Amino acid sequence: MASIYPPSPDLQSIAALFPHVDPDVIGAVLRHELPGVEIYKLDSRRILESTWNIVEVSMDDSTVSLRAAPFAIETYPTLDSLLVPLNAYFSVLCVEGLSHGQSALLPCHFFRYSSHLVKIAAQYEWKAVLSYHLASFARRSKEMRKGDYAGWGRVDMDLMEEFLVPNQKKRHYGSGTVFSNSSACQSWELIYP
Repeated sequence: MASIYPPSPDLQSIAALFPHVDPDVIGAVLRHELPGVEIYKLDSRRILESTWNIVEVSMDDSTVSLRAAPFAIETYPTLDSLLVPLNAYFSVLCVEGLSHGQSALLPCHFFRYSSHLVKIAAQYEWKAVLSYHLASFARRSKEMRKGDYAGWGRVDMDLMEEFLVPNQKKRHYGSGTVFSNSSACQSWELIYP
């Protein structure tokens, strides 16, 4: 099926551009109601895997049971496991936003945020980066429900101070000495280009 751009305003035409994603998930993205911990639902590599991790089937006694949902760090153990579905999330928002009058700068906000994540993941412990991202994602979702998408292009300094600054990666130097940056000035060196 050939896709037409821009898509019509109905959910079906937008969902057709993302055939591996459940239309209900697309709807949640467009309403800015998809929780940050659930963006894995946009990753074609992880959709079935996530179901297998939650549903437990026993062939011996013919039972099906549900396990508790995994912790965020289990769902997103690496930067790659977060960025792939996050970029799909941003793609859905771009298609919908640009076809309905959002600024042409919309993708730039998303690119800046993705770049920001890559940079802070190099400087801070992954668990702290993920916590920062989830808090920032919740803040951005609230803003987008009011029509403001520009927040993705801003740095949340208060969240960086809360989640990242205390969790800088230790740097190893040739002599075996380990240092961590203690100055706030150094802490912000990798924020944005």
